[in-house]
Amino acid sequence: MGFTASGLWLILVAAAGTPSDPSAEALCGLTALYTIERSYFGEKDRYDLHPATVGFLPLSCIDGTRPTAPESNSVGGCRFLFTILEAGGIPDAPLKLEARGVTPDTQDLRFLLEGRNGFITRPGSDARVDPADCEAWSREADPLQRYRFIVGEHDCIGGPYAPTHPCTEALTLLSNLARDGVGMARMEYDAHPTARELFPLSPPTPTQLLCGVTATPGQRAQLAQSLSRQGLLLDAVLAPGCRDEGLRAGLPVLLRAGACPGNRCTRLMTLARTSGTPERLAVLEGRASALASWLWNQPATEQREFLVNALALPGGRVDALLRLREGSRPGLQELNAPPPGPLESAWLERARTAHPGLAPFLDLLGELHHRRPASDAAFRDWLSTAPCDQLSMTQALKPTVARLRAIASIQPRCAYEAVQALRPHVAKLPPTALIDVLTPLSAEQLLWLQSNLGLTDAARAEALFDWVMEREPRLLDGFVASPSVVERLLAPVNADRLGGREAVLEVLLGRMHTPRISLTPFAFNFVVTESLRGTPSALRVRDISERYIPAEEKLRFLSGVLRSTDARAQAAAAAGLTKTTDARVPAPAARACLEETRATLACIASHAEPLGPPPPGERRFIFGGCGVGPQPPPTPPSPIETYCTRLEEKTASCPTACGGTLLDASGIERLASAAGEPPPPIPPVSYTPLTLPTNPR
Repeated sequence: MGFTASGLWLILVAAAGTPSDPSAEALCGLTALYTIERSYFGEKDRYDLHPATVGFLPLSCIDGTRPTAPESNSVGGCRFLFTILEAGGIPDAPLKLEARGVTPDTQDLRFLLEGRNGFITRPGSDARVDPADCEAWSREADPLQRYRFIVGEHDCIGGPYAPTHPCTEALTLLSNLARDGVGMARMEYDAHPTARELFPLSPPTPTQLLCGVTATPGQRAQLAQSLSRQGLLLDAVLAPGCRDEGLRAGLPVLLRAGACPGNRCTRLMTLARTSGTPERLAVLEGRASALASWLWNQPATEQREFLVNALALPGGRVDALLRLREGSRPGLQELNAPPPGPLESAWLERARTAHPGLAPFLDLLGELHHRRPASDAAFRDWLSTAPCDQLSMTQALKPTVARLRAIASIQPRCAYEAVQALRPHVAKLPPTALIDVLTPLSAEQLLWLQSNLGLTDAARAEALFDWVMEREPRLLDGFVASPSVVERLLAPVNADRLGGREAVLEVLLGRMHTPRISLTPFAFNFVVTESLRGTPSALRVRDISERYIPAEEKLRFLSGVLRSTDARAQAAAAAGLTKTTDARVPAPAARACLEETRATLACIASHAEPLGPPPPGERRFIFGGCGVGPQPPPTPPSPIETYCTRLEEKTASCPTACGGTLLDASGIERLASAAGEPPPPIPPVSYTPLTLPTNPR
């Protein structure tokens, strides 16, 4: 590919002289253009009407001239003009190409190619024109054919090259043809800086030496200084094809001399970045204010080009800086990280001066970059218009009480985002501040924050109890209650809202699962004492007496019950004490429980007697689970299962004993020993699973 092609496909199409068949240029050119259009269609699903777009450029005449194309859908070769007459996309995808002679010896020649079949015809005829021998024609038409083949393989824009390197052959051929006056070769040579430097037809200029491949670093430095004194250095480094070595020699001289800011500052700074010129950073730091002022007054396209290419900023950050230029607020996250460099900082200050309304936003941005804290007023100003999705940026700002209250206040507009922004901070707020901050939230939103309120800390829960009862009692779920909280829960004003005093005690004892309230050790003692106050039910006494409480402490809790005249309560206490190691069961209580046990056992025996002795075996409980699809029929119940089911049905009316289920044999023996009485007879079926009665007296 030659330099004059500028990245296009160079098609070997026509040449000067008198080729054996003047139509070969047209036939080979149409074939090449059709091939390129088909390739383009494979990528884009359409043909294009412009040769330059698809990458078609035929060879010029040997002297470098080519016919002028009247329209953008045409391009000249040597003696033919190639035109794309029709081009479209799917489903029809029309394509029609033309080669028309424009020189005296070809002006009567015209060829067409239809995209449907790829055949070349003449106007007014459907007969296919025989193809030309394009390889033979190209050898005859193009004196640079060998050169083009080599540079297509090796590029040949580096160097210097060894004598045996293929690029030496290619560039030697090019320079010789240019020296001999071949116009096509001269045009290619003039556009090839490496060829002009390595194989000069005239002494190389200082610019060529600075930007070429042969000069040493010391020579380049001297050339840069010389060109600078002549005022030519800027044009030299901006010339197409100037190598990084030349840029690294010339750019520092230009930048130190103050070429930036200036008319071509964007190109200079872009080249400095891509070539790794360290003076670029010195310019950005030392002249940040002047650069920002210059850039501020440039057209928007120039501003974007500078920020993208010279500073290498990402697109979102560039958009944010340009929005500030127009006086509108971008998102904080777009300018948050990394911290702004010197030029960006100067740009932000210029925005503050030009648009005073941006001050609150810029103050918050300064806080994000750890420069200085912004005022709460600036925070509220920003928050009033910030999109909801930007509330996540508040996590990087100082969470003052005023700011958190402002976040809560926008919950009508950003309900979910406001709660999410508050979530990391509420547990750290003192109770008074927490109550103030969360005032704007609804009860439902408070429940969203339930796990973040710190109510598992007993002291904090105690301080917030009245607020919880006022705002949303469901926040009690997960509460850790102190004695003070228990006392306030049992107060009528609160207990009535939760179903009454007895319901609250059931919750605190864990016998009701909602709300789940944990107790501190002292609170537990307080709850047990309150639960046993007055005339507690036998069920509650049994529950408390069976808990894992040290024997002495348990006897102290139960002392009032054991002294009472309520025989059922005494019996329940005795049953629980039999399960407590080292606990002495008072005789009156033991006798009361023993009496209830005898009655229950007698009831079971009376219902079991008609059934006869139980069959051998053990009752087994098997969980079948949930099946998918057809299931096998259930197996018939075993004899022991049938017996136990019938016994359960008959004994369902038997009374419970001592506030709960029957004690086991060892428990009954301990009762009898404490009562000083013989144990009652135990039916052989009384401890079969699921035979224990559940109905109260």
